[in-house]
Parts: sequence; C-alpha cells; structure tokens
Amino acid sequence: MGLIVPLYVFILDLILALAIGYAIFFLYMRLDKYDVELNILIKYSFVFLLLAEIGRILDLVDNFCCGTDFALVEEILYFISILGVIYTVLRYIMLVELRYMPSVVVNAGTGVKSRPRVPRGDSPFSVGVYIILSRYRLSDVLELLKDADFPIMAITRSPSIYESFDRGNIEVLWVTQVPGGIQPTALHVIQDKVIRFVQENPEAVVIVDSVEYLLLYNDFRIVFKFLVNLKDYLLALKGTLMIFVDDTVVTPQEKSFLLKEFEPL
Repeated sequence: MGLIVPLYVFILDLILALAIGYAIFFLYMRLDKYDVELNILIKYSFVFLLLAEIGRILDLVDNFCCGTDFALVEEILYFISILGVIYTVLRYIMLVELRYMPSVVVNAGTGVKSRPRVPRGDSPFSVGVYIILSRYRLSDVLELLKDADFPIMAITRSPSIYESFDRGNIEVLWVTQVPGGIQPTALHVIQDKVIRFVQENPEAVVIVDSVEYLLLYNDFRIVFKFLVNLKDYLLALKGTLMIFVDDTVVTPQEKSFLLKEFEPL
C-alpha cells in the first residue's frame, strides 16, 4: 500500500506530529508541579494538544489509505484544539501580567480605579504575612482591625462572624459546597478574587480562617502552595495576609512548613 499524497506532505505531517508529541510529553512531566492556577493551564494545554495529536495521527493514516474518511473528525479535533490553545495562551499572558505587572493590569488593562489608601494609624499590624495557630483569637483580631478600618477580605466558612464587624469595608468569600459560595477545590478562583480585591484596595487585609475545611478537600501540599502564592501576591501588593489554623489538625511537619513561611502572631 503506497502513499496517496506526495512524500513531502507526509514528511511535514510526521514532523508536526512529532513536535506536538514532544509538547505533550513536556507538559506531562510538569503536571501538578506548580501552583494551582498554573497547573490548570498546563492540564488544559495537555488535553488540547492531545486532541491535536489524535488529529495528526488520523492525518498520517490518511496518507496511506482512506482518503478523506477522517476529514470531518480531523476538522473537529483541530477546531477544538486551536480554540483551546488560544485560550490557554491568553490566560497565561493574563496570569503573567497579574503576577509581575499588577499596576499595569489594574490601571491600563481593567481600568479599575483604586480606593484611597487607608492609613494604618496605631494598629499593631504592619504589612506582612502572619499565621495564628488558634481559631479562637479571630474575634480579638477582628476587633483590632475594625478600629483601624482596613478594607478586609475574609475567606471563611462562617460569614456570620464578620457581620458585626462590618463597616462596609469587609468582603466575604464563603467557602462551601452549596450554590452561592465558592467550591473548596476552586483555589484558583479564590486566588483571583483575592488578588483583584487587593489591587483595588491598597493596604487591604486578607483573612483565611477556613484552612481546616480546605484540607478536607485538598492535599496539604496543594493548600500550602495556595497559601504561599497568596503570601507572595500580598507582599508584592503591599497587603497583609492573616491565616488562622487550628494547630491540632496539622501534623508537626506541616506546622513546621507553615511557620517557615508565615510569621506567628
């Protein structure tokens, strides 16, 4: 059975199939090695390139037989994979802008006007990242923050806790499985909302008091990466991160990891 297309066409198809195959292998070796948001982009890229590779294989088969039998399937696969690659490339560029050019994204990209800076006054908290190894101190900390009137975002299981402290400066992200909240596995969604809030509200304070709940649905390594990413963003944007964790739900090793990244308060 001979080729039914010119040899150079077959060679070009083969080179493209090998290139896509290498890209798939490249992405496969990097699955689950980065932070939540980047991991999702890698997984999307892996799937879309895999579809493109299937289309390439069918195209190679067409070089030997079948004529245009697979033409419709190939067109569908190429259509989906090209749209998917376009999406992941654009999303990756947005991620890079968000991480390394936050002021450009806010002012030039979204046009969002920043809120006037709120002076920290006599508050005992300076800009930084803190961990409080007790959930029972949350009310005391909120009382201090209320007096200083900082913009606050709370990632919480208990939105009602913040109602009595709210002076119109608190935004609550309810982490829950029910409609109306944010899924505990959607850490990339939480991260995006936090970054946007801090960009729009200079010197904001972000409180995470739902670590135990996040650990029910995610491996500690994933939650730890999520918290470290928040730390890096908050420091870059001059915000404050406060994490409340019941130290009885983490192992000594996990506690050690947390204390290396976050200042105990």
